[in-house]
Amino acid sequence: MNTLLRNLLGLPLIASASAAAADSSGTETFGDYLVHYSALSTQLLNAEMARQYAIERSPKRGLLNISVQQVAADKTTTAVAASITGEASNLTGQKTAITIREIPDLYVSYIGLFDVVAPDTYTFTLTIKPEGSGQSFNLRFSKNFVAE
Repeated sequence: MNTLLRNLLGLPLIASASAAAADSSGTETFGDYLVHYSALSTQLLNAEMARQYAIERSPKRGLLNISVQQVAADKTTTAVAASITGEASNLTGQKTAITIREIPDLYVSYIGLFDVVAPDTYTFTLTIKPEGSGQSFNLRFSKNFVAE
């Protein structure tokens, strides 16, 4: 799991985000690949982390964090690069494309930023193609954003 994702889900840098991210984070398995993901309001990031990753802290901005790992026969995992595209749609069906970028880290990881109008539920639909893989995978999950 990448450093940003670990920090988003753990206590070291943003303790308040761990509870908020719990219902919208997880891991999905696609054959020999694990995809770790989370979504939350950028307002929950601490100032240091936001500055480090050039992320605007705002209750009107959401953050999507993704990492892809390949699982070897011995069950060890290795982070891999991937092509990731996606969109977020709210309960009324309004869709927003998410521009996803790789972030510098010890691990290969990606973030995407999108507009949020809370309260609302956003459903994320992502297409993930790991580097070297002949196929793409579709990931879909939802996140409830609350007014802050």
